Amino acid sequence: MFEEVKLLGPTERSIVVQTRRGTDVKNLVELDPGPRERRVYERYLQNYGRNWVPRKPPMGVYNCAGHVWASRRTAILEEEEWRLILREDGYRRLREDEEPVPDDLAVYVYPSRGEAGFLHVARVLEVRAGLAPGSQKIPWVVSKWDSVSGEVLHHVHDVPYGRQGFEFRVEYWTDRPA
Repeated sequence: MFEEVKLLGPTERSIVVQTRRGTDVKNLVELDPGPRERRVYERYLQNYGRNWVPRKPPMGVYNCAGHVWASRRTAILEEEEWRLILREDGYRRLREDEEPVPDDLAVYVYPSRGEAGFLHVARVLEVRAGLAPGSQKIPWVVSKWDSVSGEVLHHVHDVPYGRQGFEFRVEYWTDRPA
């Protein structure tokens, strides 16, 4: 039985992903979800995504970071790789007086010792008018929560983290010049 496993070879694979400066980015092409993972995702949608607009069904291959930085071809799992990409691809955090625009990033972070930790990254799809005249505009983003979920469109603050007990904030990042 174990000999058969050896014949399969490694089941993990990656592709070449590099920053704009040419540094390799660690990644993993994830397997497609099985029936159990699909059921878990459906429950996730029921619990957290009542107002989300589905874009793609559950699928493997990529996670949120792979969606944003690797054209939906692989998962970028390590936080340090996210920091590397932000740094070497010339991203900057938006100032308080700057509003995000389509193709900017919404980076969900949680407080930790030292630097904030990353929870999720999503691409800003559009910025809609606020709820009242003159109120702040509301970014809508496209997300893929993990390596087996589908893609959804949602209001930038309509995320599961607070309901799951996470303290978090949203930072907006751009590769546009200052």
